[in-house]
Amino acid sequence: MGSIITGTGSVLPNRKITNAYFSDFKFYKKDRTPIEKSGLDVIKKLEEISGIKERRFIGEDEQSADLLFETCSEAIRDAGIDKNEIDGIIVAHNSGNMLMNKGATYHSVPNLAAVLKNKLEIDNYNCVAYDILFGCPGWVQGSIQANRLIATGEANHVLVVGLEVASRLLDPHDLDSLLMGDGCGATIFSKNDLKEKGILATATFSHAQKDLYNIGLGPSLNPEAQDLGDNFFKMNGKEVYRYATRWLPQVIKKALDKVNITPKDIDVFFFHQANAKMLKVIAHNLMKLYGEEDESYEFKIPSSIEFLGNTSVATVPTLFDLVRKGKMKNFKLIKGQKYVFASVGSGMHCNAIIYQN
Repeated sequence: MGSIITGTGSVLPNRKITNAYFSDFKFYKKDRTPIEKSGLDVIKKLEEISGIKERRFIGEDEQSADLLFETCSEAIRDAGIDKNEIDGIIVAHNSGNMLMNKGATYHSVPNLAAVLKNKLEIDNYNCVAYDILFGCPGWVQGSIQANRLIATGEANHVLVVGLEVASRLLDPHDLDSLLMGDGCGATIFSKNDLKEKGILATATFSHAQKDLYNIGLGPSLNPEAQDLGDNFFKMNGKEVYRYATRWLPQVIKKALDKVNITPKDIDVFFFHQANAKMLKVIAHNLMKLYGEEDESYEFKIPSSIEFLGNTSVATVPTLFDLVRKGKMKNFKLIKGQKYVFASVGSGMHCNAIIYQN
């Protein structure tokens, strides 16, 4: 017994933040010395490297829980089930419930899954509601956990959500911060008795060694803003790139090998969207592991990086929902196709799911 996806939903905040928004910002290097180039020149270079042209931010009068409720209501409607049929709620996030009109103030108690269950008015006390902190791969890991709950007979329907509100944690003087955006994606996993459908295999790596602080929180790069605290998003971009391009292909291979298939058998790769160049290198390195020719896999890899930026834990479920509902050009999901869901992020962690539609 395993699980199939029966419903999806995603919500993108209304505020579109183009790169021009940052053109007057003053940027600093990692050693906290000023970058002498103008903000406009810095932004142009960032767009060239990352492929990001815009992203979405929630408004100051909004909170994380609002995104959660709207997204999950859509997923439940899409699945065509009663909300009290849900046996489990797993919310993957990085920063709790960002409160309205309070900047970077967030609450982690009560946990977001409990807040969501309350807002959805689910009164079934057998429906367990918990959060996971697993960085960008959080939704994929939550989906792996949901599949295990269903496979062991503990649940028939599990709601898994990936939520990111990074905008309140961004250092306006740090180029890495400009990569991030806000969003939320949700998926309903339901009991499935057909071995050839649904989740076929999974794999997860957790390193947490010298790479532990490649992504974390810290003070602003602006020496004059040290009194603003140390809760700004921080990333060692070069090391994250090296980790992702080395280990994500290997964790995908581990999952593929469990069911004796290769990348050529996969119809669509739903990769974490951190950098446009990174997507191509990950695909290239995955093919090398199988001794395949270096052919283009772009037609198999939908990308939202250009208009959403890096929405961290919300990336993969949001991308899947957009493609599934025909909102991404040149991609159409049909019965019988095989997919890879794969992500990488802080910890450092990476994971993969092999799924048949």
